[in-house]
Amino acid sequence: MGMFTKRWPAWKRRLTAVGLSGEWYLIPVAAVIGVLAGLAAVGFDWLVELCREASFGLLEWSARPVLDGVLVLVLPALGGLLVGAIQVYMLKRETRDHGVPNVIESLARRNGELPLKAGATKAVTASLTIGSGGSAGVEGPIITIGSVVAANVTKLLRLPRQHTGTLVGCGAAAGTAAIFNAPIAGVIFVLEVLLRDFSVRTFMPIVLASVMATAVTQGVLGENRAVFNVPEAMTEYQVQLTELPAYAVLGVAAGLVGGVFLFALPWAERRWDAVPVRPWLKPGVGGLALGVTGVGFLWVFGQPIPEYEAPAFFGNGYHVIEAALNPTSYAALDDASIGVAFIAAALAFKLVGTCLTLGSGGSGGIIAPSLFMGAMMGGVVGIGAQHVGWLGIATPATYALAGMAGVIAATLHCPLAAFLLVFELTADYKVILPMMLVAILATSTAQLINRDSMYAVWLRAKGIRMGRYSDLTLLRRMTTREVPLTPAVIVQPDDPATRLIELAEDFAAVDYVVCDENEAYIGMVVGEDVRRTLVHHHAAALLIVSELMRTQLSTVSLDETLDVVMDKFARHEVSSLPVLDAGKRVKGVITRPRLMRQYQQALERRG
Repeated sequence: MGMFTKRWPAWKRRLTAVGLSGEWYLIPVAAVIGVLAGLAAVGFDWLVELCREASFGLLEWSARPVLDGVLVLVLPALGGLLVGAIQVYMLKRETRDHGVPNVIESLARRNGELPLKAGATKAVTASLTIGSGGSAGVEGPIITIGSVVAANVTKLLRLPRQHTGTLVGCGAAAGTAAIFNAPIAGVIFVLEVLLRDFSVRTFMPIVLASVMATAVTQGVLGENRAVFNVPEAMTEYQVQLTELPAYAVLGVAAGLVGGVFLFALPWAERRWDAVPVRPWLKPGVGGLALGVTGVGFLWVFGQPIPEYEAPAFFGNGYHVIEAALNPTSYAALDDASIGVAFIAAALAFKLVGTCLTLGSGGSGGIIAPSLFMGAMMGGVVGIGAQHVGWLGIATPATYALAGMAGVIAATLHCPLAAFLLVFELTADYKVILPMMLVAILATSTAQLINRDSMYAVWLRAKGIRMGRYSDLTLLRRMTTREVPLTPAVIVQPDDPATRLIELAEDFAAVDYVVCDENEAYIGMVVGEDVRRTLVHHHAAALLIVSELMRTQLSTVSLDETLDVVMDKFARHEVSSLPVLDAGKRVKGVITRPRLMRQYQQALERRG
């Protein structure tokens, strides 16, 4: 490893020689990350399935209903106990692990530092949680695993830190694309939710990583199919104008479900934090409570999903979602009221089950529960539309499909990624238009309830604010005129250095603007240089301002956007810069603290 990293500059020169100049060497690195993340996704998916088979593959309701009822009660508790023990005693972590927010926090505070141990244990704890019946998804863990792969490749190759965010995004997109067989959605999800950056230099490596991961997964598994099989009858569907009111109702309903989820899960986490039980036991207690609800659900509704032995809301719920996307599932319901009762109960139990699983410290993501609740909500609205004559040629299954996009968009405030993800999960492009409508309405409705997405809620609790727009985009919309300027303390080049000391006492000045006798800007004296001079008091009496003045510092105009101003601050590493009008007259100085304060206020206003 050491030999390779020492020779990296030579590799970089060779790539430049063949045309990969500048930051283009990120392209082959992104391809490597995509391959590794794809392999990791295959292994993780296998581990989840292994745990599920070892747990619920044991159920045989027709032969031993009492024993299987005990297993439904006990298995989630055992899985939770193992997860709690691993997190507390192996990771030395007593706080719950939110996959995607942890990656964002690492980028914000630790330069993308993600140890390999975190990725390996995340794969194990998530597999145990989901496999033993915990109500959670695979997407949060696989994003963490892919990000860990990318972070360690970046560290191994000793790449510059400014590329860490892009390469970690490559790992996250690759993991998402591989686990869902959804390369486009993987890219858009990372750009819209994780990085909030749609620039070309970020886009290209992430696309390549996503494509490579998907290709690797398809090659290893020997198949290329959507996660959910949509019947051929669904692909022949054409949306009718008369159906739009029903889809609008679904959009609002999905937004309400997402808004309730945004409130319920953080509330459940706070309640679990207050439970007087040792941290490693809490996931087990949550699993036991989940088992109790599962037994109750089976007692009331039985097992209406063919070839699915666990309670409908256990695990990632993919079997139940696939049934909801099949029109024959609704045709088989002789009594619509019974169908609505089962679907609505499955939605409610999924919400409660996810709060029990993730709130108590279980490991997993929130996209799969959102997909499940969206499908159930869409089924309820679809049956209602059928009852009042709004359904047209559609079936409730088409509403279940659109509802999936709606609840994801409402929960994560990402309408674009939501409907693209559902489109790739089902490979059904005929419902893309109503999905777009439902996703937009659901996002708007959820934002009226909570301006933050689920990830933003968790990050805000840690003191990290995502905002609704990318940092760079917001800075590009603001100009220097929007930042209150500090009055300039002006000196002339032939003033003695001791004059700076006098002004510092009178004006509490840090930096000084140097102008000529016509008040035209010449340069600046930076406080750091003044402090260095004061160390030698005898020297200060012999110096004049021109000997301390910096003439190479950038100046700022009133109409300059703040992203450019931030670049200038970073380039010169000073605390203030002079602001000049069109006539090169000094209007004041702009300081880093005031710029950042104005930016934070803009983030608050925009949510």
